[in-house]
Amino acid sequence: MKLIKHSSLASLLLIPGLSFANDFTGAGELGFSNNTGNTENTALYAALKLNYAKDNYEFKSLTEANYKSEDGEQTEERYLLDVQNNFFYNTDKTFYSFFGLRFEQNRFEDIDLDTTLSAGLGKTLYKSTNAKLNGELGAGYQNTDFKTKAVDSESQTVALAKLSYTRKINTQVGFEQNLSITSGAERNKYESNSALKVKVSTKANLKLSYKVRHNDTPAANTKKTDTQTLITLTYDF
Repeated sequence: MKLIKHSSLASLLLIPGLSFANDFTGAGELGFSNNTGNTENTALYAALKLNYAKDNYEFKSLTEANYKSEDGEQTEERYLLDVQNNFFYNTDKTFYSFFGLRFEQNRFEDIDLDTTLSAGLGKTLYKSTNAKLNGELGAGYQNTDFKTKAVDSESQTVALAKLSYTRKINTQVGFEQNLSITSGAERNKYESNSALKVKVSTKANLKLSYKVRHNDTPAANTKKTDTQTLITLTYDF
């Protein structure tokens, strides 16, 4: 698949002088359900986050896979690879520039490959012992290849905005909220990810997520908004 082909190139472009002997941090996430009987359905969600930090830069990546079928008919298939390199301008790492690449495939949104190249600035807007709010503004170039649309692909220059908020409610419970907007002349996309994490062991968490994705100019016979509710198990490393 095109998404997998691009993953190695994206990683190499965004990790200057990376030494694999150094420590990574990250988290793996998995959710699965399988029902049989009067109603048969299968759903799978898997994600992997990786972070690599040095004194003056940080590399972050997110890989996601979604699959769902109902009564033997597939109803969802989506893959995502999002990589970003942050270059910090101060010792407390509250101000930085970023360079990012995002690849997405979504069969049921008629997207063969959606590629976004972006760059911009990020800033920690608020930070306390238990909470952190971060914002990013940037610009980029987006190209979308379609599966069945009359045109093979569409391209546009885009503006990007992101907000991410994390809060430690207590020693066992944490909250996360991420909002992103990608806006251009051809289409606008909005995404919201909300999550509540409950610690079940030193490294493992039970996670309840609610995701909303909106495309104001979808392909024919597809809806503008997708929502997803997930209960998953995450493992930090």
